[in-house]
Amino acid sequence: MVTIFIVDDEAILHRLYKDVFSIKGHEVVADAFDGAEAVEKYVTIDPKPDVIILDHRMPNKDGMQTMKEILEFEPKAKIVFISADANVREQAMSNGAASFGLKPVTIRHMLDLVESAVSDQE
Repeated sequence: MVTIFIVDDEAILHRLYKDVFSIKGHEVVADAFDGAEAVEKYVTIDPKPDVIILDHRMPNKDGMQTMKEILEFEPKAKIVFISADANVREQAMSNGAASFGLKPVTIRHMLDLVESAVSDQE
């Protein structure tokens, strides 16, 4: 089982991800709807989730800044960076993302991204 923290400003994606991950035996342990909320929640989550699914375009704080702050707090955090903008892939990966998914992400691809991020840490 993989524990997951979802950070995305689209509520419908939270519901979809939770349903799909639970079917696969994974657990969504927390969620946030913008970058500022994500950083606040991540600091308090104990134990830390295995994977963070992090959207790029969000209110209050974008995914790049959110990822930077989370990795400053926990350098070993595994972040699956998601964006509709293919141009940010290289920046996301060089800034510490474990993997990158281009929106719209298929369910199968999302599962692969999460599972590959976790298998990289074992």
